[in-house]
Amino acid sequence: MVTAFMFPGAGSYFSTPFAHYSPGRRIAADFAERIDAVSVAQGWPSVLSDPAPDTWDPSTELRTYHLQLCCWRIIQDELGLRADVLVGHSLGEITSLVAAGGFTVEDGARLLGERARALQAHAEPTAATAAFMLSPDAAEELAQQEADVVVAAANSPTQVILSGPAAQVQRLLRTADLRGIVATRLRTGPYPQHHPLLAAALRHYREAIHGIQPGVPRTPVHSTILGRRITPDDDLLTVVGAQLVRPLNFPQAVRDLREAGVDRFVECGLRDGLSRFVAEIVGNDARVVTPFRTRPTEATIQQYREE
Repeated sequence: MVTAFMFPGAGSYFSTPFAHYSPGRRIAADFAERIDAVSVAQGWPSVLSDPAPDTWDPSTELRTYHLQLCCWRIIQDELGLRADVLVGHSLGEITSLVAAGGFTVEDGARLLGERARALQAHAEPTAATAAFMLSPDAAEELAQQEADVVVAAANSPTQVILSGPAAQVQRLLRTADLRGIVATRLRTGPYPQHHPLLAAALRHYREAIHGIQPGVPRTPVHSTILGRRITPDDDLLTVVGAQLVRPLNFPQAVRDLREAGVDRFVECGLRDGLSRFVAEIVGNDARVVTPFRTRPTEATIQQYREE
């Protein structure tokens, strides 16, 4: 089988994911030591600390990054799977580049920590982000009804993320409710997501990460921001910076990967959000593997080994 490892965005989180799986706890401690060496020095709490319930803070992305790396390592070391290509959704694109060898684990933590600093210093904390159960075309028409609201992400043929000033997004949520459209405001922080309004934050971010020296990815990475595979000519720092201001298209990435022969998609993160999108995009034409849809145990990991 041709295998793609998928790294989700910041919403794929639950606490104590490896409470019943001792290899996971060991791997989590190892990665936390490397990430905390960077992030704690930047002023963020340890990635092993518990977040406040039902809230968002900048360290949420660092915790998500940490757990994605843990899932990736378990899938490789415990399940024996290897990726032919990697793909990431939003911050998951940074994790995919780390897994590919384009950045070190420590540099991935620097990228996320400096991004949070850039947002805090140079972005107006007056935005909102919401998921709308609409096609990308219908969502584009809806977004045009309000100034500065954009399609931040196409997740599936029937789910799109809109982002922009909080008042405008809230009006679109009311419009959706009146039309019978399912829509949910997301806990993604007070800043726009994948939005041109973050141009000032992007300039600061580029200055802050200028000294990071990317490596050459050992595994191909398909970018949902660029809409293609990353090539040796791409500046990886420019690629990760583009996430701030450019939208992502996950359905197109999945279709491109399927056309390239990928027939197994493995979710390297908690829950099964991307796997559900893949199932909607390609149906039964590919297999999805979700080892961390719930907290893993020795028995569930053994079951995946046997499959």
